Amino acid sequence: MGEIKNKLLLSLCIPTNGIPELVFPVLDSIYSQSEVNMQLYEVVVMDNGNNEDFKIQMKTFVSKYENLVYKQTDAKGFLSESECYKAARGVFIKFINHRTKLLDGTLKYLIDFIEKNKTLKPCVYFSNGVIRGYKGVSEFSNFDDYVKGLGYWSSWSTGMGFWKEDFDRIPKDVQFNELYPHTTILFNERNKSSYLIDNNVLLYEIPVNHANKGRYNLFYAFGVEYIGIICDLLRDNSINIETFLSVKNDNLKFVASLYLDFVILKQPCSYNLSQGNENLDVFYGHRLVQRIAFMFLFIRILKFPYRIIRKILKIQ
Repeated sequence: MGEIKNKLLLSLCIPTNGIPELVFPVLDSIYSQSEVNMQLYEVVVMDNGNNEDFKIQMKTFVSKYENLVYKQTDAKGFLSESECYKAARGVFIKFINHRTKLLDGTLKYLIDFIEKNKTLKPCVYFSNGVIRGYKGVSEFSNFDDYVKGLGYWSSWSTGMGFWKEDFDRIPKDVQFNELYPHTTILFNERNKSSYLIDNNVLLYEIPVNHANKGRYNLFYAFGVEYIGIICDLLRDNSINIETFLSVKNDNLKFVASLYLDFVILKQPCSYNLSQGNENLDVFYGHRLVQRIAFMFLFIRILKFPYRIIRKILKIQ
């Protein structure tokens, strides 16, 4: 293992609550990319679930690959993510959602990125093609422009990638945000000379129904906690008011789309929707969210009239 450590460039971190039908296809997508020497990377799986069958299968999987690390943790919810990072040893750490498979060539792409940038060590966010208006890699010279460029996608941990050197500068006793632990890292480096948004598509998300996703309070998470994090950046003078309002308004559209799907159309979900209006009133006003949600509904009806009308009839 010491020989691996000396060459270790990349740590792929996969926090999970132990869902075999997701995790093992993700691992297969990594280990099928045999063009990359296994001594250059490690895979760290951090499990805070209670699926005993998964634990047994993982231990069997570990016996096949010397660079696969499997650990269990008592960390609750999303905090298993930060525990996974603490176990990583590579020069660069990349978060891999337990339902996102690596596309062919992604592993080599990440290794090449590290080799090219390991001297300057720019901040980088791998947005996987989701941010409109960006192609390839876009560079920003300051933190404020970077946060504005990310928009509400900074709430999305899937794009996370960072240098272990930067992670090690975070105080050991820091309290990671329980809903968005990645933001503690994403927003820690505010004085770099280079910030990158890499919008190339590197991952494929395994489709999962919202009925089987998180159980957190949805409108508190996105309507209060996340915007509160961005507001803290404004209070610290790390971003200006224009950037704060840009991210806030960007997030408003996302929150309205959630409201449409899960409150108006009543699509099945596992989220906690309680006190939705109260939470939305903190930064937005729930009636504004409702108006935008109904505007989105009207646009959807124009695009997909038959499908939407069927859904409306079902909920009446």
